[in-house]
Amino acid sequence: MFKKLIPHLIAIVGFAVLAAIYASPALSGKTVEMNDVTQSTAAAKEVFDFHKQTGEWAWWTNSMFGGMPSFMIAGGYPNSWTSALGATLTKILPNIINIIFLMMFGFYIFTRALKIDIWIGALGSVAYAFGTYNLLYLEAGHVSKILALAYAPAVLAGIVWVFRRKYLLGGAVMALFFALELYANHLQITYYLAFVIGIYLLFQSYVFVKHSDFSHLLKSYGILAVAGIIALGTHSMRLWNNYEYSKETIRGKSELTMGNVAADGLEKDYAFSYSYGIDEIMTLLVPYFRGGGSVGSLDQNSATYKAMVSAQVDPEMAKQFVGQLPLYFGSMSPGTSGPAYSGAIICFLFLLGLFIIRDNFKWVLLGMVVFFSMLSWGGNFPSFNYFMFDYFPMYNKFRVVSMILTLVHLVLVWGAIWAIQEIIDRKMTFADMRKPLMYSIGFLVVVMFLGYFASDYSSVNDAKFKESIAGALGNEQANAIANSLVADRSSLVFTDIIRSLVFILLAGLAIWLFITNKVKTTIFSAILVGLVAIDLILVDKRYFNNADFKTKSQAAEVFTPSAANEQILQDKDPNFRVVNIATDFWADARDSYFHKSIGGYHGAKLKRINELHTHQMIKNNSLNFAIMNMLNTKYFITATKENNLVAQQNVGALGNAWFVGAVKTVKNADEEMKSMDNFNPKQTAFVDVRYADLMKGNLKQDTTATIRLTDYKPNHLTYESDSKTEQVAVFSEIYYRGNEDWKSFVDGKETPHFRANYVLRAMTLPVGKHKIEFKFAPRSVIVGNKIDLFASIALVLFIGVAVFFEWRRKS
Repeated sequence: MFKKLIPHLIAIVGFAVLAAIYASPALSGKTVEMNDVTQSTAAAKEVFDFHKQTGEWAWWTNSMFGGMPSFMIAGGYPNSWTSALGATLTKILPNIINIIFLMMFGFYIFTRALKIDIWIGALGSVAYAFGTYNLLYLEAGHVSKILALAYAPAVLAGIVWVFRRKYLLGGAVMALFFALELYANHLQITYYLAFVIGIYLLFQSYVFVKHSDFSHLLKSYGILAVAGIIALGTHSMRLWNNYEYSKETIRGKSELTMGNVAADGLEKDYAFSYSYGIDEIMTLLVPYFRGGGSVGSLDQNSATYKAMVSAQVDPEMAKQFVGQLPLYFGSMSPGTSGPAYSGAIICFLFLLGLFIIRDNFKWVLLGMVVFFSMLSWGGNFPSFNYFMFDYFPMYNKFRVVSMILTLVHLVLVWGAIWAIQEIIDRKMTFADMRKPLMYSIGFLVVVMFLGYFASDYSSVNDAKFKESIAGALGNEQANAIANSLVADRSSLVFTDIIRSLVFILLAGLAIWLFITNKVKTTIFSAILVGLVAIDLILVDKRYFNNADFKTKSQAAEVFTPSAANEQILQDKDPNFRVVNIATDFWADARDSYFHKSIGGYHGAKLKRINELHTHQMIKNNSLNFAIMNMLNTKYFITATKENNLVAQQNVGALGNAWFVGAVKTVKNADEEMKSMDNFNPKQTAFVDVRYADLMKGNLKQDTTATIRLTDYKPNHLTYESDSKTEQVAVFSEIYYRGNEDWKSFVDGKETPHFRANYVLRAMTLPVGKHKIEFKFAPRSVIVGNKIDLFASIALVLFIGVAVFFEWRRKS
């Protein structure tokens, strides 16, 4: 038994070694400064601090966008045991090494279900993990995305085992890894994975219906349904939280009809802002086919460098200049950090498989590649993708459609290793392989060179590039340098075509050596593993290499407070908000590490605050102080002429709560938004007519009335009021699921609150002194936590039963 495990252990240890070699600086304690991780760390600071102090998760933070649920930022799920397992799995090895290892390990499990030879399975695992898009996303800090991609193949493994009549084993594997997939909490990747699963299930259903094997089909669907329900159940709190939250975000419905507002879901321009070019899909085969990343580097042999020197530019300056050039000339807007390269060898083997594999499922794989590629084109293929956006369920909830190319990569690797397995299993001869090899290599050569000669190597941004250098060098020299840049792009593409062709021919040579019995299976597999690893890793290193690693002290410098931050931190009352106008505060959460911020960085902002930002927060390129004041913005961070950051106090900030002199009802969201074009939030509050019943009473202004915040917790705010008449108080807190998740109390008695000024909370308060409280207690947290426990127990029992019967079967 143990002897059978040795080859698998060698493969798995090999994965760890390869990951460690790639990310070797991590072994000495270095880390990668990932933008998304930096942003999320800043966003989660208040949540983690509160948990550290109290042992409680607040599920709400005031650190970003004036206040928002922390469901998609940070939190704990004590009864979701697979969440604990997932957290443990990410800490086995040093961070970057561990994530790359998990990518290989997840795909390796898939190859076990596919009955792929161990070393061919290792090849596929290496190819899958080192797909260039995967490494680019990792370098950017999209860790949840990569974890979701790591567990996705293992989910498929469970489904494959079920349809191969290993019901309990497959069901247990599917349940476990689907639960881990959900733990990764990247619903867009999980959504795309559902496409793969759905297509696979449709094909298998067709096969078994055709053979009238309804018993097996029903058993398979039954076990998968049980496994899926259990896995979903272990994340009831997380999924329920996210479901309720999503309805209130930019992915939910808007009540506005003014302007370019999506009725439901994201706006098309936003959703398709990262659409892959139709011809750009060739980067799967040739990495530099569209120039690589938005900013790239050339050497002193480049035409651009020589043109700079010819224009009498200092050679050292010219060298620096060509180190930061806009080499990319594809369709991705607003830009890209690199191509979706799957590997020349992988593309070649996938195509070869279409010629030699006898099973019709190969056409399903081809169909998935075509379908997913079409989805990745987004706005560049509107006739198809706008239809999907408008009519396909939930498709309009996601953006960055180019992300689906990671699933294209998965399918390409799947087909590639299947092709190699076919060659080995059928003991194919050179006579069998001669035409498939010729057709495959010939087709790829024609496609690559047709693509090369059909390109003009110019970019829509070239005019700006010329303009930026024309001022210093003149129009004639600027044109010469721009033309040189085009020539350099052409040269890069041609060089990479030759590179891809060399790897294809080397793989073809390895196949020839094997089918002519010149090398054994093990050597053949080792050669292919080596070639694939070299091919992919050399391209990965263009974008994610040792230079990206920093010491922990260097990485921590991003959280060193500026002089402006230090100045604000001296304020003894921290319950106010800050706006950093020295940066794009609506896309930067770094100030949230130190303060309660109006800005932030998140892909799921609350829709109402986002609409307030779009329509009111900035007017004529200037801040709308009425809006800033009602949000209790006490400090603005600005930059001096010397680029030093300073804090300026806003004396107009209205504080945590105030009584208004007048309340005006409005008919709808459009009117409520327009009403704030020119108003004084201290004197007037605009309230939707639907809340009119909550404002009934003898409302009279009392200029001596007071209301103040007496105790602050992110999820529990306490105020004290004193007035001689009934008053409407407005609170500088974001309204969210009022009287459902956020509940309000007056002197301990639950009392409803309502929404004012489009985003804030308001209440009608009685005469006299009173204690007012707001408590955040979502039902999804309370009930979901209990369901998590029951489902976690069920998962352990399910896995235990599966292991027992699998052990008994083998015994």
